[in-house]
Amino acid sequence: MNTKLNSEARRKIILDGYGNNEPLKVIAEKIGCSLASLKVTASKLGCTRTAKEAAEFRRGFHIPEHKRQDYYQLMIAGQYKARECALILGLLTEESSGNR
Repeated sequence: MNTKLNSEARRKIILDGYGNNEPLKVIAEKIGCSLASLKVTASKLGCTRTAKEAAEFRRGFHIPEHKRQDYYQLMIAGQYKARECALILGLLTEESSGNR
């Protein structure tokens, strides 16, 4: 977008983007700013993701509390990747992981 957005349009795009779980890079491209600027603005608007939400967004799946200890044990001691741990713990099936 080459046109300058007014502050209200910028706020709406940020709030909608966070609400729809869009990647931050995509939101930043829509409003024509850097990731740092986007994060500052989102923080001021009170719509940032918690560290837990951000991790789940990157992984693409949720880890239940009762399996969290096992998951991290596999990640650290077992040297498995996130998707491999999820498959071992039954959080993902072969079909939902994309058959990589």
